[in-house]
Amino acid sequence: MNVKAVMKNLKKKGFRETLKIRRKNVELRRLLEEYRIVLNRYKDAAEREDEKKLQEALCSLLEEYRYAFQKRPFMGVSTSQYKEFMGTLFSVQQILDEQMHREYRELLKEIKATYIKERIPLEYREHAIGPVEQKVIFMENGNSPSPSAHHLSQVMKAQGEYSLKFMGLKIRSVSEIEYYENALRFVRELATAKAVFLSTANDILSHFDVRPETKVIQLWHGVGVFKKVGYSTVDNPHFGKGVKERQEYDQYRNYSYVTIPAEEQAWIFEDAFRIRRDAGIIVPIGVSRTDVFFDQEYIDAAYKRLYEALPQIRGRKIILYAPTFRGSTDKGKAPDQLDINAFGEALSDDYVLLIKHHGLAKNVPEIPEKWRDNFAFDMGKRKILGIERLLAIADICVTDYSSIAFEYAILERPLIFFAYDLDEYLDRRGMYYDYEEITPGPVCRTNDEMIDYILHIAERFNKQEILDFKQKYVNMCDGHATERTIELIEK
Repeated sequence: MNVKAVMKNLKKKGFRETLKIRRKNVELRRLLEEYRIVLNRYKDAAEREDEKKLQEALCSLLEEYRYAFQKRPFMGVSTSQYKEFMGTLFSVQQILDEQMHREYRELLKEIKATYIKERIPLEYREHAIGPVEQKVIFMENGNSPSPSAHHLSQVMKAQGEYSLKFMGLKIRSVSEIEYYENALRFVRELATAKAVFLSTANDILSHFDVRPETKVIQLWHGVGVFKKVGYSTVDNPHFGKGVKERQEYDQYRNYSYVTIPAEEQAWIFEDAFRIRRDAGIIVPIGVSRTDVFFDQEYIDAAYKRLYEALPQIRGRKIILYAPTFRGSTDKGKAPDQLDINAFGEALSDDYVLLIKHHGLAKNVPEIPEKWRDNFAFDMGKRKILGIERLLAIADICVTDYSSIAFEYAILERPLIFFAYDLDEYLDRRGMYYDYEEITPGPVCRTNDEMIDYILHIAERFNKQEILDFKQKYVNMCDGHATERTIELIEK
C-alpha cells in the first residue's frame, strides 16, 4: 500500500461504516504493538518497514485532525463539512484496520511455522543431550492446573518421589510470541523429564520425537465424552480444524499413554486421536481426579468451606447447574435458557441453585436480583469451590452435553439433562452416542419439565439407570485410579 493508493481509496468509504471501526481502536493499538514486536524479532520482515512508517504517519495524522475538528464551532466548519472530513479520516482508519489484520494473520502463520517446525525442535534436541532427571512436568495450555492435574500432583507431592514442575503456556491470555516463548521454556524442561502429564490437546509436541526415556501421559480433561473432539470433527464445517491442519500439526503425537475411565470408551479416543487401540497407548485405568469422590474427608471439607462462605444455604438441598459452552473454543457462549425465576418460585423453600458455567463461556447470564445470593449463586464468580467439590456436594446435577455427567454418575445421584437446543447442537457439534439413549436421566427441553421432575424426584429417580451407566462408562473410576496412573511413569 502506498500514499497514492490510500488517497484513491479515501473517496470510496462512507462515514457511518467507518464510524464503527473507530470503536476497535484499542484492539488496533494492541495489534500494532504485537506487529512491531514481530518486525523487531524477524529480520526477514524488514522490507515491511517503509509501509509501517506510512501506517504510523497516517495514524498520527488521524489523531491530529480528529482532535482539531472537535473544535469545529470555532473554526467556521459546517456540520456537513465536518462529517465529510471525518468520514475521510475514518476511511484511513478502516484501510489501516483491514490491512493490519490481514498482514497480522499472515505473520502469525509464519510465527507458528517458525517456532513449531524450527525453533522448538532445535531447542528440544539441544537440551535432550543431558541425563533424564527424577522430574515430572504438568503442562497446561492455560495458566492454572486443570482438575485432572491438580489431584494427581497433590498425591505425588505428598509421596515425594519426583521433583514436580507446573508449566502453563497461557494460551489466549498472552500474545502469540509470548505463548511460543513459554513453549520454548517448556521443551527445555521436557528434554530431561521422566514424564509429562497433559490434560488437553496441544500442538507443541507435533514436530519432534520425544526421547524414549520420557513418558508423555494424556490425562484428558473430561471423564467421559458425549460430543465429538479431535479428528472426529474434521468433516464438521462448524467446529474444529480441517484434516489438512490436523495432519500438519498432529496434536496427539508422542503419547505414551492416554488414561480413560472404562474400556467402553476406548473406541472414542481411538477415533478422536487416531491411535490404534491395540497399540497399548489407550489404557482404561480410571481418571485420577475422580478418586476424591471416594474420600469422605474431602467431601466433608467441601461442605464446610461452602457453609462458611454461604451460611444462608445450610439446611437446603443443592441443585448444581453445570452446562457446557456453545460455539467455538475461542468464542464460547454460555447457555441462557435456564429460568431462575421459575426455579426460585417453585423450589427455593427446599433447594438452592449453584451455577457453574464452563470456563470458556463468555457473557454469563446475570442472576435476577430477587434470587441472587439467597437461592441462586454464581459459583464461577465466587470461586469458593472448584467443579470437583461442587459435584461432590450436589444432591442433583443439571447439565446438558457436558462430560460432567459421566463424572457425577460415579456418585450415583440424580442427573437431569437440559437439552433445549438438542437438534441444533447435534447438527453443529456431533456426538459419539445416541444422546437420548445414553443419558441416565430425563432429557428436558423446557424449564417446566425440569421443575416438575425435581418436585417429584423421590418417585421418579431411577437409581438403577445411574448404576448401569456407571458400570458401563466409568467402571474403572473406583477410587484407585491415581495409584495406577503414577505406575505408568515407570512402566
